[in-house]
Amino acid sequence: MLERIDSPADLKALSYDQLPELAAELRAFIVEAVSRVGGHLGSNLGAVELTMALHRVFDSPRDVLLWDTGHQAYVHKILTGRRDLFSVLRQAGGLSGYPSRTESPHDWIENSHASTALSYAFGLASGQVDADDGDRRHVIAVVGDGALTGGMAYEALNNIGHSGLPVIIVLNDNGRSYAQTVSRLSHQVSRIRFHPNYRSWRNRIDHTLERFPLAERVAGAGLKGLKAAVSDAPALQSFVEALGVRYSGPVDGHDIAQVERELQRAAAQDGPVLVHVLTQKGRGYEPAETDLEKRLHDTSAFDITTGRSPAKKTRSWTASFSDALLDVAAAHPEVVAMTAAMPGSTGLLPLAERDPSRVIDVGIAEQHAVTSAAGLAMAGKVPVFAVYSTFFSRAFDQANMD
Repeated sequence: MLERIDSPADLKALSYDQLPELAAELRAFIVEAVSRVGGHLGSNLGAVELTMALHRVFDSPRDVLLWDTGHQAYVHKILTGRRDLFSVLRQAGGLSGYPSRTESPHDWIENSHASTALSYAFGLASGQVDADDGDRRHVIAVVGDGALTGGMAYEALNNIGHSGLPVIIVLNDNGRSYAQTVSRLSHQVSRIRFHPNYRSWRNRIDHTLERFPLAERVAGAGLKGLKAAVSDAPALQSFVEALGVRYSGPVDGHDIAQVERELQRAAAQDGPVLVHVLTQKGRGYEPAETDLEKRLHDTSAFDITTGRSPAKKTRSWTASFSDALLDVAAAHPEVVAMTAAMPGSTGLLPLAERDPSRVIDVGIAEQHAVTSAAGLAMAGKVPVFAVYSTFFSRAFDQANMD
């Protein structure tokens, strides 16, 4: 079936009964492609049904689909005519591992780091305020829960809520970025997943208001107060609605029909909406589902049967750094290591396993990491911030000024 899907229009022509088969084929295709050349695996396996629903409800590229972080856009690329390019994924002159404006009109932005899409969304929505209704595009930002650990996302969320612009924010909540997502908000989000009373109460109120558009006005403060009382229960909903963004969900991100209904409801609103979608990172591929560290978030070429990459013939720089850090930390109790959501990739896991109190994970927040490391030094500690050079660029100002 996948061989017949060359555009979102082909996807929309399928019946609901055909969609599970296509989802399975998409997962098998991604596993096979990434096993040959490496790439981001777990997040894309978790976003299959969500991406299918987005392309069935909205009209890309007329409607704007933004991906944050961009590594979760593999299914989007397949469904928009780039399936045959996956043989050269992340190769020179081949298919980018992230959205690429030069690659397709379906890719509106270039983003390989997190927490940027909401700012793009605000600008895109602001730029069409004066457009006629028939000329306006839907603006949808698909944001992973890991991206919500970055400060830029909150700056944009605050701006979007204050503006009242009709931005649709899809929170793809799989509980993980590289490793398990670290933030107080993410902790609160996880509590919402199976809240016993929340979903039914919220749905009953919302469906009543949809059936009777004047009900809230007629009922006045009483109905508003009831709705507010329900809204105040879960922390995430309370937070985003306090900023002026309507909350919808949580939704099973692997139930295409349910996701489509929530997206259609969001598209009908005249203000900003956050649709909270629950997905499973690594879904459908056992080695990814059972990888407790990072759900095969990113990987080099690997054996499909085992999910394991061939052993390297030479010792990695990361392993050498990790051993050196263990030795230094053992000799100097004032040493504290810090990571921006990448404890495994940067070699900090061995120290974290030996002494968790000496490794700080700040989430995807390099700016905060650098300045807080300066604070640690002021307090008499010796901070070691392990970070990729590609991500350190976000903290140049902090390194220079703070």
